[in-house]
Amino acid sequence: MKTHILVLITLLFYSCTDSVSIMNTKKGQMKAVKELRQVSAKSFLLDTDTAPKPLYIQMINDSLGNRQLSFLNNYNNSIYIYNYETPEFIKKITFDKNGPNAVKKPKGFHIKNTDSIYIYSDFLFEVLLANNKGEVLNKISLTGGADPRKSSLWTSTYATYYVKTVTPFIETPKALLLTGLFENDITDSTINKFKFTAHIDFKFDKIDFTHTYPPSLHGSDIVWGGGLFSEVFPQLHPDGKIIIYSFPVSHDLYIADIYGNTYKKVYAGSNFASTIMSLPKKHIRSKEKVRSNFVRQDMYAAILYDKFRKVYYRYLRKAIPNAPLNQSWKEKEIAVIIMDKDFNYLGETVLGTEREWHWQNSFVTKEGLNIEYLDNSDIDEVNLTLKIFIPEDI
Repeated sequence: MKTHILVLITLLFYSCTDSVSIMNTKKGQMKAVKELRQVSAKSFLLDTDTAPKPLYIQMINDSLGNRQLSFLNNYNNSIYIYNYETPEFIKKITFDKNGPNAVKKPKGFHIKNTDSIYIYSDFLFEVLLANNKGEVLNKISLTGGADPRKSSLWTSTYATYYVKTVTPFIETPKALLLTGLFENDITDSTINKFKFTAHIDFKFDKIDFTHTYPPSLHGSDIVWGGGLFSEVFPQLHPDGKIIIYSFPVSHDLYIADIYGNTYKKVYAGSNFASTIMSLPKKHIRSKEKVRSNFVRQDMYAAILYDKFRKVYYRYLRKAIPNAPLNQSWKEKEIAVIIMDKDFNYLGETVLGTEREWHWQNSFVTKEGLNIEYLDNSDIDEVNLTLKIFIPEDI
């Protein structure tokens, strides 16, 4: 009997079209006891050079311990700093676009202190070290020195980095961690070699690379289409020794030692998410079909830890099952799954569509979970608006 069940499961997993199905084993079985409720909002007045949806936000403290919100304005190559409490503009740090102190195509940053500002430059896939005067003090390549403008061969060895607030620089005692992704479908020859998290030594004298894609999700000629399907969302465990990864195509989280590559899997799915399916191996590849497969399915995203309430938040980009082929992923609704510190399900809340909620700019403060809200009534785009949520009993 057990043999027959195993054969049935195998047949369900690999269909005749060679698609892979990743089932949600607890769909409809979990009871919600908490939901997110908005408790406040903050609006930061922007200047004429700045628009909502900045590429990157970091909360920092000044020398007196006052909390500040900093964000990247890639239009004028500046980091803006506001008082988070008031919220009033304090200053901006501007970097040259050309010359010896040039910071070209900045996409993210990490302020360790006023004289140690680490900036990811997408121009040459480098991390630069600068001070608050805009002077570049050092730099290190994330591609082994290969020039991405002259060759694309490095992409099979080194990650591509889309640095965002929810895929940030992570500071540890020894290094800065930065997690990237593999742009395309991952082959069996690549999956055990390609490592997506860089450990950048603070001395800028070396980089170590760790963590590979789980073979159960990628490899074996599984066709997802790369890009949004192969994103990796990291979260450092509160003990500082473990890293937690959320992959879009998995109902589970993958947990590993910060320098190791052996994963422990823990269920962290939605009570409503359905089976996630790859594309058939022999399908006619097209960007439209890949995008449609993403839009029509439930896809997981960022994982954030709330140390003030000892809960995790995991984002879900909800399926639009019958979406037309050209449907935008911005029409997908965003849900937030709430879990306790041991990843036990507590509930989930649907916020609205991605056109309203720029969840990529999310972070936790003592006030709650801060999420950027795109106010359609703000037609002049004069404010950066954050809505703040806390989990409360239903």
